Amino acid sequence: MKKSLYLFTILIAYSTISVGQISNSLYGIVRKNYYTNQTFDSATVRLGSINTTNGYVTNIGNNTYQMGINLTGASLNPYDSTYVFIGSGNKINTLHLRDGQLINQAVINNPIAISYFDNFRFCNGDSTMYGLARRNYFDSTLNITVGQLLLAKINTVTGTITQISPNSIGQGYALAGSAIDPYQMIYYYSTGSNLVGVDMYTGNVYSNSPMQLPPNSHFDNFTYSCIDTALYGLVRTNYFNSVNPFQLDSSTIRLGKINPTTGAITVLSSASLFGFGYSLNAGAAIDPNNMTYYYSTGDYIVGASLFDGQQNSLDSIQFANGSYFDLMRNFDNCLAINIIRTNNSTSTSLSEASNLSITISPNPTSDILTIQGNDQIEKVELYNLQGQLMLQQKYSSNDIELSVAELTNGLYMVNVHLLNGNTLVKKFLKQ
Repeated sequence: MKKSLYLFTILIAYSTISVGQISNSLYGIVRKNYYTNQTFDSATVRLGSINTTNGYVTNIGNNTYQMGINLTGASLNPYDSTYVFIGSGNKINTLHLRDGQLINQAVINNPIAISYFDNFRFCNGDSTMYGLARRNYFDSTLNITVGQLLLAKINTVTGTITQISPNSIGQGYALAGSAIDPYQMIYYYSTGSNLVGVDMYTGNVYSNSPMQLPPNSHFDNFTYSCIDTALYGLVRTNYFNSVNPFQLDSSTIRLGKINPTTGAITVLSSASLFGFGYSLNAGAAIDPNNMTYYYSTGDYIVGASLFDGQQNSLDSIQFANGSYFDLMRNFDNCLAINIIRTNNSTSTSLSEASNLSITISPNPTSDILTIQGNDQIEKVELYNLQGQLMLQQKYSSNDIELSVAELTNGLYMVNVHLLNGNTLVKKFLKQ
């Protein structure tokens, strides 16, 4: 409970290691508060990592810094071994994963107009930090204050924001998380009712899908999994008192995934996971090696299988010297991938794609993959999950058969190029 209360207080107030040398750990901010005579004195933050098999939090180095943290974003850059977060004074801070040392600090600045930089993520596809430039302005015509959101990127050395969106893509966002699909270069955020995808090349809305949820439910703490190209999150369902509808009786929490094209949410967990809730300040992370989604209740770190949503680990969080473990990020989730949808791609948007019909079968397959569409297929490309082109063939038909027998077992993406200029992306499993 103490962690949730502190969360809202924060929100209101506002040399190089090679990739192969760092283990697949969950990194984050270890935070500790200091009180004098029951009065809050100061807080320190430092870099740390958590062992998901026993819940032990290890402090990295001896460096601590007195500052608050902005809980709407953090990023881990695996290529220069740094962890980035926003602290007090609207400053973006860079810590080294080797020793936790603060190697850079810059005041965030937007040359176009003063703004915040929220919900940011590192994109492994182009090694760039993306997020939402958020600001309010007074509309004298309507005599009201209006919110603006624009997709942007940031230079972590100078703190300079570069806006990508030519116009505002929304007025606000829910504190449900953010995610980047680095294969297709799409940035996702939630409005609470809709999952919005933004084209990272143009900054325009790529998809805007109403989330299909059970009553009194929310889709929170979502993140992208590069191993199976899916968006996972927590489906939280609240139960209210029948006498007093404003009084929360209890809640359940399950692992789910969302189809960004349709907004359909698939609940994977057959039973509620531990804690009946989660700590928003901790974030979410996916370990592709054991196919597990991790979240924190504040006192426990919980793991759930990406296959069936069942809880496969539960450990009490234990500190050597700390009180909270915030903004955890994984080193290995989308490491060393390549972009598939390029800047000059003629790929259609997800909303347009939903009006086109492409089916692939059987899925999984061990030999022949059949692709059928209601438009003529011009070319098919097969990519592995590292973004490497494995197969490319040209066609002139609505119904084709593709031999995949020579491919190694695993998950692949199929780019189906249509004669009308559109491109649709499908996934299949080779067994």
